[in-house]
Amino acid sequence: MSLSVFGYRISDYGVEITLLGFSVRRIPFPNIEGISLGPRGWGSEIWTAFKVWGLVTIKKKEGLLKYVTIAPKNPEDLVLKVTGKM
Repeated sequence: MSLSVFGYRISDYGVEITLLGFSVRRIPFPNIEGISLGPRGWGSEIWTAFKVWGLVTIKKKEGLLKYVTIAPKNPEDLVLKVTGKM
């Protein structure tokens, strides 16, 4: 049995970021302005220079940090599911 350190799940409420299976951050669907494959926001040119694939960036409408970048196992599937619920 393996337990990943960070995980991501989509609930009826929004996108949840988990640490060792416990929810540590929730981004509600009404607060999501957009979601895209690849890094965005401050410092994104550094990551794209290294060709880091498999990242998903969520742009929030409100909050101190406007961009949240995560690395799910299936990034395309996560983008499609979140886009469908927005």
